[in-house]
Amino acid sequence: ADHDPKDQRLAEEALRRFQEFLVSAYPHFHSVAERTVLSPYSILYRWPGKQKPANTTKPVLFLAHYDVVPVDKESWTADPFGAEIKDNYIYGRGTLDTKNTLICAMEAAEALIAEGFTPDRDIWFAFGGDEERSGAYGAQQSAAWFTERNLRFAWTLDEGSIVALNQIPGVSKPLALIGVEEKGFLDIELVVQQAPGHASRPPEKQAVAILAEALVRLSKKPFPYRLIPSVESFFTSLAPLVEKKSAKESLQALVLAHPRKLGPLFFTLAGTSPATRALLRTTLAMTQLFGAKADNILPAEARAILNLRLLPGDTIESALEYVRTAIGMDEVIVRPSPYRSANNPILADRETAAGRGPGWANLVQALSSTFPQAVPLPFLVTATTDSRHYAGLCQAVYRFGPLELPPEEVNRIHGHDERISLDNLYRGIDFYRQLIAQL
Repeated sequence: ADHDPKDQRLAEEALRRFQEFLVSAYPHFHSVAERTVLSPYSILYRWPGKQKPANTTKPVLFLAHYDVVPVDKESWTADPFGAEIKDNYIYGRGTLDTKNTLICAMEAAEALIAEGFTPDRDIWFAFGGDEERSGAYGAQQSAAWFTERNLRFAWTLDEGSIVALNQIPGVSKPLALIGVEEKGFLDIELVVQQAPGHASRPPEKQAVAILAEALVRLSKKPFPYRLIPSVESFFTSLAPLVEKKSAKESLQALVLAHPRKLGPLFFTLAGTSPATRALLRTTLAMTQLFGAKADNILPAEARAILNLRLLPGDTIESALEYVRTAIGMDEVIVRPSPYRSANNPILADRETAAGRGPGWANLVQALSSTFPQAVPLPFLVTATTDSRHYAGLCQAVYRFGPLELPPEEVNRIHGHDERISLDNLYRGIDFYRQLIAQL
């Protein structure tokens, strides 16, 4: 829904139209599934299975969201909402994040039902319409609906990681990065207040300058590196895949195989890439600055927004305290932003984190036929997903989208000219077919 959040009516109309599109596009599915619309931001489906729910046949839950982030249309070479096909790619906002997983799941279910298939257990689908704005009206309300009815799931699959191509130096095999844990989310405001006035008579210490000093101090004190168990498992599993074609790659394989023993060397090696750094520390991005509304006014308040992704082991409270200590300036107010809800990291139990939880074997089997070269690895998802709202409803939450992407295509997520190849679309549908057929 590419609308100003202030214009709620237009946004909700667009979301309702998408909900109705699903009804018309998938008649076989809607002939057997129970449909519950909680709001424009939440739609639930129950696909009844042959067996009554029991401890051994708990239902499975598939998640996706149908809202998208805004676009700068002038920077696109195709209509971002036109679904134009060029050179075997479909261009459009949401093709990678994440209408693709929603449509692939629905296409798979529609085809299976048309062929006469009925799953052994119930399968639920929960689609949200405000994931990009925290999921407060979508996923959060859907999870509450399940909780009120005491519904629990064997496992859950949401968006998250992908089949990554050429993401790790020295590793040529595709990596199916299946998210088992998720970093937390926190927006922090840094605020410096000052008496407003005319810019022709500035005080010696100005609010903007004080804020700038605080940001510089913070940039020199990043959160420390830490090696958590799920990330250690990821790197040790990755080590045998390094091809060792050079002395550098042989050293890389050795260090990845023993990250805890070779701590300083490991952190130096892994810290060379933003992608791997994000697995090893709480990250802090300085994203927005606010001052006066005109160039000749001394602002009453200078404000910066920091976006933090919290490594498991850190919390909202500990991150706030770290930022306050790193800045060390009484003039700077450090507080959570009131405009976006924060959440602590989502942890997995030991079996799930190691790739042995319920549902893992199903995912691996579906991958083996649709992405046969890919090596499945448990992974820490560094972004946030709707699945965090459902974490208490099942033992295992997996975060994975059946997409094979090189780095340059990954950068199109939330970027310009977002697109999905037809090959990825068809393989995504087949992945869900193979997965659902096991249930």
